[in-house]
Amino acid sequence: MKLENKLDVKVFILYLMNKVDEPLEYTTVNDIVLQDEFVNYFDFALCFSELLDAGQVEEAGEENGVKLYKVSESGKESLESYESSLLSVIREHASKSVRRFMAYKREGRRAVAAVSECGEGYMLKCEIFDRTKKLFSTEIYICEYEDAMRAKKNFEDREDVILKGVQALVAGKVNYIFE
Repeated sequence: MKLENKLDVKVFILYLMNKVDEPLEYTTVNDIVLQDEFVNYFDFALCFSELLDAGQVEEAGEENGVKLYKVSESGKESLESYESSLLSVIREHASKSVRRFMAYKREGRRAVAAVSECGEGYMLKCEIFDRTKKLFSTEIYICEYEDAMRAKKNFEDREDVILKGVQALVAGKVNYIFE
């Protein structure tokens, strides 16, 4: 499901920023908004700029020379009026995504993936770390370079989902795969 109406996209941006309830860098807002693919980058960039120009999103200082943004009082009033226009399934999914994203931020999780030549194919190495330890590591042989690069990007974009999936597989909570 994609949000294509500009009002819906703006409400979605305000909704997510309000859920986080702390000033965010533009790139962080971008990552949170785009992670579930309800909004494409161009719609996000345009709508965020319009929200800023309209005073519904405002600057909230800087951190390490990078501007931070938050929902203004005007933005909160608009959100209150229009929040119910977002489908409940989108609101619920977005709320879970914000909690997951912020947990990753607090825990300092990061994903690292690299592709290297290996014989007539390529080896993809994927790892996930938090501040103190390696949480996940695997290597997989892939025949085609394009497939390896696509898998690398998928891992980097969705490492949380992949980690959760592997944990579920190992715990036997995904029985349909074994049937």
